[in-house]
Amino acid sequence: MELVTLSSRKGLSKKEEREVEFDEESLCPNKEVRPYKFENKPVIFLTSRVHPGETPASYVLNGILNFLTGRKNPQ
Repeated sequence: MELVTLSSRKGLSKKEEREVEFDEESLCPNKEVRPYKFENKPVIFLTSRVHPGETPASYVLNGILNFLTGRKNPQ
């Protein structure tokens, strides 16, 4: 599973702290890349293809990611 974080630095913790590490090695094998902690910032979790027959969901998620990371997006 891939993790992509899209964010401005607004609300970044003053000490630029990182999120806590998982105890379970298999959940997060690369502990050096934990995301930064933010104060009072909402989190939106997007997922697709949870079930085998949900092929169109791949295209929907890909479209959302292209929109959010596209150069023409003013945000």
